[in-house]
Amino acid sequence: MRTCVALLVAASLPAAISADEVFLKGGGRLSGKITSRTATSVEVDVGAGKIAVPASTVLRIEEGRSPLHEYEDRAAQLAAGDVDGWVALGDWAKSRGLSSQAREAYHRALAASPLDARANAALGNVQVGGRWMSEEESYKAKGFVQFEGDWMTPGEQQALQRERAAEDARDREQLANESRVREAEARAQEAEARAREAEAQQSSDGIPLWYAWGGGPVYWPSGPNVTPPSRPINRPRPVPR
Repeated sequence: MRTCVALLVAASLPAAISADEVFLKGGGRLSGKITSRTATSVEVDVGAGKIAVPASTVLRIEEGRSPLHEYEDRAAQLAAGDVDGWVALGDWAKSRGLSSQAREAYHRALAASPLDARANAALGNVQVGGRWMSEEESYKAKGFVQFEGDWMTPGEQQALQRERAAEDARDREQLANESRVREAEARAQEAEARAREAEAQQSSDGIPLWYAWGGGPVYWPSGPNVTPPSRPINRPRPVPR
């Protein structure tokens, strides 16, 4: 039993260990399958996509076999109509982190059998009315609409839009009120500044401010007017000695 387990582990390790390894001068490393190598660049398929790096940044390359090599070898041995084989290959690729290759295998299975539940479920398809379709198609078939990244009924969308419109109106009214308050404060500050300026001007002219209220002494323009008496005044004559 231990021998069988050891053989299974040994069979799986080389695919992960002996991939094409591209070591970079900066200390990084790319592991996968080299798909292109020129004097100026090296392109590596890492399973989820291809990555190209300048040849000048490559320290060394160690070629080997990766899960991607294994996938391509297995895919080459499958017949186009082998639904079970493509589904199994998709499951294997998914377990190795080869998401793109897994989707390819499931699509190959659906090409041979469009109603295969395993491949449809693996691709995220759902069954509506006996038909398999993508999640987006299923929502549309149910009459849903997509709004701001979420699926909802048209009624829910309209209610949400009305709510947003009401919020916008409240925000605009609040901004308008704040603007009116700021304008009133600015006018009050301006009036106060003018009053202080007028007070300072009156003080600089030497006229007390309270004179403007009707107070202060009364000045004669040319001295007081004296009316002489109507009869002459009898003065006593001096007594002769």
